[in-house]
Amino acid sequence: MKEERSADGHFIVDDTAFPKGMKVLGDFIHSKNLKFGIYSCAGTMTCAGRAGSLYHEEIDAQDWASWGVDYLKYDNCFNAGVDGTVRYTAMRDALASTGRPIFYSMCNWGEEESWRWAPSTANSWRTT
Repeated sequence: MKEERSADGHFIVDDTAFPKGMKVLGDFIHSKNLKFGIYSCAGTMTCAGRAGSLYHEEIDAQDWASWGVDYLKYDNCFNAGVDGTVRYTAMRDALASTGRPIFYSMCNWGEEESWRWAPSTANSWRTT
């Protein structure tokens, strides 16, 4: 993904790295009997400075589902001070609304006592 988003809020796929697009990549991965995992962040940017998913949860989840994503690692950088229970629950609900089973791996670095609320939020979570 690139650092910015399209005018309508979608990720801009790096066509140099993924010249045939993400759906073709997902189909190729699945043709090898593998699962397609993707990384994003519960912040305005990822830890690498790419577009994050904060405030774009619904559109990102729909895009990932359309690409055939099976696994999301969802990190904690650039979270704008928004409470983790709000940020991670928003993505949980967005993923559920797609109808596609996407394994949700939440990475809140063990902050905000996430061990107390993560079990009802994600499929797995980072504890430290």
